[in-house]
Amino acid sequence: MLGVKLALLLAILVAGAVGSALPLLRNRSSQNDWILGWGNSFAAGVFLAAGLVHMLPDADNVWTGLGWDYPMAFALAGFAFAFMLLVEHVLLPEQAHQEVHAPSGERFARIAEHHHDALSTYAVLTALSIHSLLAGLALGAQPDLSRALVISLAIIAHKSAAGFALGISLARSPLPTVQAWRLVALFAVATPVGGLIGALVGETLEGRVASTFEAIFLSIAAGTFVYVATFDILRDEFPAHGGRLAKWLVLTAGIFSMALLARWT
Repeated sequence: MLGVKLALLLAILVAGAVGSALPLLRNRSSQNDWILGWGNSFAAGVFLAAGLVHMLPDADNVWTGLGWDYPMAFALAGFAFAFMLLVEHVLLPEQAHQEVHAPSGERFARIAEHHHDALSTYAVLTALSIHSLLAGLALGAQPDLSRALVISLAIIAHKSAAGFALGISLARSPLPTVQAWRLVALFAVATPVGGLIGALVGETLEGRVASTFEAIFLSIAAGTFVYVATFDILRDEFPAHGGRLAKWLVLTAGIFSMALLARWT
């Protein structure tokens, strides 16, 4: 399983890096917005169904197997959702908060235009990458191959679309090229770093302790998956003008594909 996990983490790293690099290399902007909208909407459907259909039930089964009658999986998922709200809406400085929740193609533009220091820029990217780190933890801790594949599929779908959004915003902003590529690298490695930590924990622990950590990581990741789908993506995409029916259809296709996958996993 360790070799499979490393291969999946490498695929996620490539998806994030390539998605971010393409707009920077081609220097495109608005003509790619419809691709970004569709990709984001599909990723939202995949993330939503992965969290609700796959990860929460799996986490609940693990907690039940550990002897818990209390719905711990759902409680931890709710706290994870609240934690992401704290990170992205409460703790961030006001300027960074505005950038995190600007339209995805325009993030970092005002920071660069107003010559804010690098700390604000990295604060934005750190907030956007925390859920990637948590998802990587859940992937790395998985002892089950089918569950690891489901989680990695959801992460790749989101990572490529989110990376594309990041690349567009960096291409539009007057940030120095070196700083832009550093941001791309930081974004790309967030999930693999979490995955390596989770894999280390999974390989080191055994028995009931290993199952407990697996259940914790799954529950928390499920909450962050739902948060990413709703607050990070759908909140960004659907208030935008035009193309809402197409986005809804793509979103539904993402949900359907993951729901169908649950039939075999």
